[in-house]
Amino acid sequence: MKIFLIFLLFTISLYSQDLVNTYRFNGINKVQTILEQKIQSKSYWIDKLKNQNVIYGYYERSSFILLCNKSLKILKIYKVQNGENKELLKFNNIIVGKFGQKHKEGDLITPIGVYSLKYKIIPKNTFYGPLAFVISYPNLYDKLHNHDGYGIWIHGKPLDGERGDVSKGCIVLNNSDLIKLSNTISYANTVLQIYQSPIFATKKDIASILSMLYQWRYAWEKSNFKKYLSFYDKDFKRSNHDNLNKFIQYKKNIFKLREHQKVKIFFKKITIVPYQNFKNIDMYRVSFYEKYYAPNFTFKGDKEIFVRKRGNNFKIFIEK
Repeated sequence: MKIFLIFLLFTISLYSQDLVNTYRFNGINKVQTILEQKIQSKSYWIDKLKNQNVIYGYYERSSFILLCNKSLKILKIYKVQNGENKELLKFNNIIVGKFGQKHKEGDLITPIGVYSLKYKIIPKNTFYGPLAFVISYPNLYDKLHNHDGYGIWIHGKPLDGERGDVSKGCIVLNNSDLIKLSNTISYANTVLQIYQSPIFATKKDIASILSMLYQWRYAWEKSNFKKYLSFYDKDFKRSNHDNLNKFIQYKKNIFKLREHQKVKIFFKKITIVPYQNFKNIDMYRVSFYEKYYAPNFTFKGDKEIFVRKRGNNFKIFIEK
């Protein structure tokens, strides 16, 4: 309720007289209905995004973006804040592995996709330079598509020798550039996009996904099972490898249990990133912090889904 009232007060400052009158004549439930309709509307999000630069994605909190272009062998660092992307650094002549999409351990290919930086380490072997960032490969998408392997890093060059100009799958920087990178970013709040040909986000896509996200949440809250399932793709896979049919059976039992219960769901810190892929499919990785309240169950934690375009709509095809 506290979160709702804060959102209500903020929105009233934008639509003050109309909402005040609605509250006066029809009460708080009517105001809540209007706000629910608004955040589920694509036109609302189109208007909200009109002054934002979203080509690298939508970020509700200040973040760093690393763009690794395998074709041009360039790594760029951006800071995104309040809908603006500011280029901070650009490193030329980086070293990457073979071209293509990484499929298996030992293929010497630098993966294509969207990743986080899991750890910052000091390598025991001086071949990898003064420090390294461990990349979250394989991510959820990779695992569900049988892309295996491990040990993909952003690292430096040998402290006491030479190396070739092709890596075994890692991203290799000059040591001085690596230290600049480390001093510039907050690695735990950084998104890494690796590609050969970039896939950019559009405001239309981001608005569609945000609208879909809140329609999905509303159907979930109201235990509208049929509407809820309409947001899932026919090729859906859950993180435990369940397909859509198994997922439906699992969710059917939960919805039946919650049918007459009051459920509240809140999303915050939403991030929507164009998912770089070798086939140029229009898909995005969506992550957010979720709060789920039911009478006998509470969940608070990070949520991750992948959505892809089907016709004019986006469907969930992977869910953690």
